[in-house]
Amino acid sequence: MPEPQSSSATPVSPEQVKKARMLVSMLGADFAKSSKHPFFKDLARTAVQPSPEPMNAPDMSAALAKLVKTLADPRVAQRLRPKPSPEPEARPEVTAPLPLDTDLPMQHPVLIAKQMMGFPKPDRVAMMRRLPGPTARQVAAYLSELEADTAE
Repeated sequence: MPEPQSSSATPVSPEQVKKARMLVSMLGADFAKSSKHPFFKDLARTAVQPSPEPMNAPDMSAALAKLVKTLADPRVAQRLRPKPSPEPEARPEVTAPLPLDTDLPMQHPVLIAKQMMGFPKPDRVAMMRRLPGPTARQVAAYLSELEADTAE
C-alpha cells in the first residue's frame, strides 16, 4: 500500500495553513490528532506548522486613538447620553377597572353568577361583556335564576 503524500513534502501556502487551522478548530484538535485517517493526520500537521509568511496584525494604536478622539468629542458624548422622555402635562384620568379577576372566566358559570350578584346591574352588564359568548350566556341564565330565587 503506497504511503499518502504528506504536507511536509510539498510547500504549504499561507491560505492552506489558514484553512487547515479553521478545519481543526471546527473539528476539534483532539479529533484531528487522534484520527487514523491520513487526511486528518495531514490536516493536523498542516495546522500546527508555522505560517510561511508573518501574520500582519492590524495596527490597534490607530484604531484606539480614533476611538478615544471620537469619545472625547462632546457632540458624540451628547448623542450617546440617554434623553429624558418628555412628561405629558395632562394625564387622562383612568377609572378603576371593574372587579373582574383574570381567572374569573376560568370559573364555572354558576360561581361567576354568584359573584356578580353583589354588583349593581350596569356593572354586571360590563362584566358580562368581558366574558366569552357561551360563558356569558350561561352566566346570564344562572343570574336570572338567582334573581328569581332571591325575589321569592
